[in-house]
Amino acid sequence: MSNYPLGIIEGFYGRQWSWAERHSMAGFLAAAGYSHYLYAPKGDASLRSQWREPFDDLSELRSLAAACHEHGLAFGVGLSPMGLQIRYTDADRKLLAARVGELSSIGLDVLWVLFDDMRGDLTGIATTQCQVMADVRAMFDGQLAVCPSYYSFDPVLDEVFGQRPPGYLEQLAAGLCDPIDILWTGNQVVSPAISPEDCQRFTEKTGRKPLLWDNYPVNDGRKTSPFLHLAPFAGRAGLKPVSAGHFANPMNQPNLSKIPLSTLPALVDGYTDEAVLMGRVLAQLPEGLSRLIARDSQRFQSEGLDAICADDKQALKRDYQQIEHPMADEVVDWLGGGYVFDPDCLTG
Repeated sequence: MSNYPLGIIEGFYGRQWSWAERHSMAGFLAAAGYSHYLYAPKGDASLRSQWREPFDDLSELRSLAAACHEHGLAFGVGLSPMGLQIRYTDADRKLLAARVGELSSIGLDVLWVLFDDMRGDLTGIATTQCQVMADVRAMFDGQLAVCPSYYSFDPVLDEVFGQRPPGYLEQLAAGLCDPIDILWTGNQVVSPAISPEDCQRFTEKTGRKPLLWDNYPVNDGRKTSPFLHLAPFAGRAGLKPVSAGHFANPMNQPNLSKIPLSTLPALVDGYTDEAVLMGRVLAQLPEGLSRLIARDSQRFQSEGLDAICADDKQALKRDYQQIEHPMADEVVDWLGGGYVFDPDCLTG
């Protein structure tokens, strides 16, 4: 595995992937040059609203971890201990230890503790979160990271989750023991570009390189759910020296996500020609599907579902229904309204 963590974080709202799709993704990631798979779907209540309850069945997660290891990938889980940013008691600590112990038993390499998308305008929140992370560090000896309550400089987080306390990020970074990385989505929740200067600004505030949670090609938000993000990664050159790793949050469509995801490893290594990167991806697809994606990808990316008239949708469906391929199936499903916005995505 690479010394520079490069992976996906299955961290979106809305329609979830199947276990078979996750296993397929693990094989794809290994072949494409990734090193990590992080499981943290917002639809898995056992990792969020119901985290205090024992896991009912970890067999599927254990199987996914084993598949990742067979492919040479590090496997991780994102745990969102909702409520602990408000109050952290001895009873909470015992429950947290129990959940971390259960997750560790599946062969966990990486654990992310996620305080994203929770109320954050609380006195002493940074101190409380540092206490949680210090205890988790004592419970788990693998790779560890935290997602702050305010994981971007984007003011939308203050609008939705309350005004961030002054100096929150600096206090969190100062109170964390090492080595614990801090996740960051860039200057915005969904950043159209992330520059080395952006990362350096984060480092100036925290004394740490950001662990990038890149919200591309994810499409789970109110504004993004009508679109298929199929274009190569762009606007992210030169980040490897100034970041602690790079994790992409994919779309609700796992197979179509592989189109843009195929381009990130080359970009991380310094290759930035988008046309060539897209050409390489299309060359790996069956000829009929490649032709259709080349024809329609810009329309799906820029115009979106709402701008396609009913007659065009039917014509597009007919074209893709002639192709036996899971990517074509996802396009047909998307055209038919099979991927709807999840209102739980509060930053959408």
